[in-house]
Amino acid sequence: MGLIEISPSVLLYYGDLALLPALLVGALGVPLPCTLLLLGAGALIHEGTLSLAPVATLALLGAVMGDTGGYLVGRYGGSHVLDRVSRGGRTLDAWRRARGAFDRGGGPAIFFTRFLLTPLAAPTNVIAGGSGYDFRRFLFFDIAGEAVWVGLFVGLGYLFTGSVETLGALASDLSWAVLVAAALALVAYMVVYRTRARLSHQ
Repeated sequence: MGLIEISPSVLLYYGDLALLPALLVGALGVPLPCTLLLLGAGALIHEGTLSLAPVATLALLGAVMGDTGGYLVGRYGGSHVLDRVSRGGRTLDAWRRARGAFDRGGGPAIFFTRFLLTPLAAPTNVIAGGSGYDFRRFLFFDIAGEAVWVGLFVGLGYLFTGSVETLGALASDLSWAVLVAAALALVAYMVVYRTRARLSHQ
């Protein structure tokens, strides 16, 4: 599924208030160009149209509310959700990667999927809730990661006003490149680990 088309110009019509619902829905897994909106907000801050404090507050609040919603879905309906997801091909692959990342990393997996491995963020929220991960710890890592995400892309939008569309495409490509690299590293690790295990048994 491609991104739902929403231009950063929506911020000109609705102001920084548009960030809260957009980032909330995006955190729940709806494919909105949230990073592009943050870049656009940074550019509008640079032009004096928006102010930093409300942009940062509303963006962080929307993202954390959406992540919390995903956590609660996992906590109270995790098995049903995973059952439904298991019927889809590409979607299932993303969930498997998220499950592996969470099992290996726990809190750090929550933190890094907020801004580095963003395609795994929504599945990680549900998996954290479904596995009974402590909510306070989830909230700590979630807020920390989302603060990095908001600060990073609002800052880039501010610094590179006029190149928002290009930066948005680059950020999307970078996320997938990091995800592929992480998957390849995991495969390499598994191959080396199994090879060593076989040699030690022999």
